[in-house]
Amino acid sequence: MNRLTVALLAALDATLAVAIGIGVALVPLLALWALHFQLDVDPAALWRGAVDIWALGNGSSMRITLDTALVTQLGLPAGMEPFLVSLAPLAFTIGTVLFGLRTGARAARSPWWQGAVVLSVLVFALLSFLVTLTALHPAVRPSIVQGTLAPTVRFAGGVVVAALWVRFREQDAADPILDGLRAMRDRMPDGTWSMVVAALRGGALAATGLVAVSAVLTAILIAVGYGAIISLHESAQFGVLGGAIVTGAELLYLPNLVIWAMSWITGAGFAIGSGTAISPIGTLVGPMPAVPVLGAIPTGESPLGFAVLVVPVVIGFAAAVVLRRRLLVDLDGRGGLGRLAVVGLGVGVTAGIIVGVLAALSAGAAGPGRLIEVGPNGWATGLWTTLTVGIAAVVGMAAGPTHLAEEDRLPELHAQPSGRGARDR
Repeated sequence: MNRLTVALLAALDATLAVAIGIGVALVPLLALWALHFQLDVDPAALWRGAVDIWALGNGSSMRITLDTALVTQLGLPAGMEPFLVSLAPLAFTIGTVLFGLRTGARAARSPWWQGAVVLSVLVFALLSFLVTLTALHPAVRPSIVQGTLAPTVRFAGGVVVAALWVRFREQDAADPILDGLRAMRDRMPDGTWSMVVAALRGGALAATGLVAVSAVLTAILIAVGYGAIISLHESAQFGVLGGAIVTGAELLYLPNLVIWAMSWITGAGFAIGSGTAISPIGTLVGPMPAVPVLGAIPTGESPLGFAVLVVPVVIGFAAAVVLRRRLLVDLDGRGGLGRLAVVGLGVGVTAGIIVGVLAALSAGAAGPGRLIEVGPNGWATGLWTTLTVGIAAVVGMAAGPTHLAEEDRLPELHAQPSGRGARDR
């Protein structure tokens, strides 16, 4: 493909990422506009609402200002000050990152991949800025800076990671960026690159395991608490259309619930309002927001208590055991207890960073007053994960021989292609 085609495809991918993200929020609003309001609402309000939801889901906070009549109708304190809402429905963030990964992988297959990466990010940033400007309103006002940068950072992260990964894996792909990365790798002391790769791979594997277990736990809690969820739906009297919209909104926040469950498993827990705590160590909750899906959250003391902390321990140990033999092969069979322990600590740190970032992204302010703090604390979750997974990974790395015999190494070495690329993988 020539440069013009590559540029057009990159710009198209960025445009689709923004359009589809906003479209997901706009479709139910259009249904509400047609079926409930009988087209008797300004269509511009629907557009602003869709952009607000998309921007919120990608990390932009919203400044909410309620007029006096609405404050009185809702029974809120008179003279309420404007407040921020920043609790992002992470389904939008996931979609943006996936679009970025797709764009980056496509761009990497072109000789002009650097230009395609830069152009796609610039187009996405420009569109984010423009749509944020169209959503400014005295009642609900997104931050222009956050509305532009927060979605762009998520999209750019996916683009850059996918592009570098695809290009770096192709050993014959030569350009200044890749040559610099390979030169840095080759200057590392013998075995260091293999240790770094093993730590990153193990941390990602452990974090994935925690997310998987948390997803299963979330599904179980929803199934067990289904009666309470239905009761809250019925008591709120949403109606058929309103109930469908509320259910759709809850699905958009489902990734948040999974990450909250992950934070609970690690021991850090999460909050549903200031001064509350839900964790295996202890539970302290006040009045819960009238959101039906929150009926699945157990408010009593956990019967498992500290026993739940065995989950990240087992996952960290298993990740280390799975990677240990591959690491010893990459180290030519000469691991050494010190090297293996360092890699185990690296697994814990990597998992802690991933889980901590996810926890921070899943938390935020959901309203005024005590709802200013909802979700887990990213630092605490990351630290707990680093400790539990890291210690278990060190034990897992040490739970076996620190060297491979020659006859054990030969089959592995013969199965790999020869050359520097195979040695450094």
